[in-house]
Amino acid sequence: MLTCYIIDDEPHAIKSLRSYIEKTPVLELAGSSENPLEAVRLFEQSGKYADITFLDIDMPQISGTELSMQLKSKTKIVFTTGYANFALEAFELNAYDYLLKPFSYDRFLKCVTKIQEGETKAIPSRKAADFLYIQSEGKGKLVKVFFDDIIFIESQKNYLSVITSEKKYLTYLTLREMEEKLPSGFLRINKSTIINTDKISHVDGNQAYLQNLRQGFTITATYKEAFTIHLEQHLVKTKRSG
Repeated sequence: MLTCYIIDDEPHAIKSLRSYIEKTPVLELAGSSENPLEAVRLFEQSGKYADITFLDIDMPQISGTELSMQLKSKTKIVFTTGYANFALEAFELNAYDYLLKPFSYDRFLKCVTKIQEGETKAIPSRKAADFLYIQSEGKGKLVKVFFDDIIFIESQKNYLSVITSEKKYLTYLTLREMEEKLPSGFLRINKSTIINTDKISHVDGNQAYLQNLRQGFTITATYKEAFTIHLEQHLVKTKRSG
């Protein structure tokens, strides 16, 4: 069971997040506050911090990013905000996740799962499968496809094309059904395409180019945030001025 605390100056935002927490069996709401400074005082007086703190960024008393500097060693920070332009700053502060309001329960659950998986990393477990089976080339035939071999996956009406380094497979699945089975190295970049980020050769503006393929794949606005976060996590930047 993971305890949660909400800090947000908007009552309706607290109410919405509380409802998500209450219907998630692995979570327990420890409290909430509309005043970030008051919340910090309560933490310090009691000496108790929640496992996860859902923290708004744009608040009048003190910004969530400033507050996170005081809290990050004591609790797992998940930023919640209505402004997408804070995403890069949030991840530079090593936040566990960044939820852009209004976010769905599915998106919230992905965040919780990500934190849970981090909690259990030290526990020995069986190696996760590095492949999947898909039905292709005939109704009774199952084809084994290794994740490392997949370059991209594309929706084509009622079917998916799974493009590997050697072959193209057609399977009767939706993009969402496939997405649920893929590991974290795969990203959806537009309505009809999932790419394997290990296969990216370069990025030019809103176009991602994959190995040995000439055409670029468009990264649309809906999926831009997640792709930008991926880039920032792997980007080497100079700290020199000028």
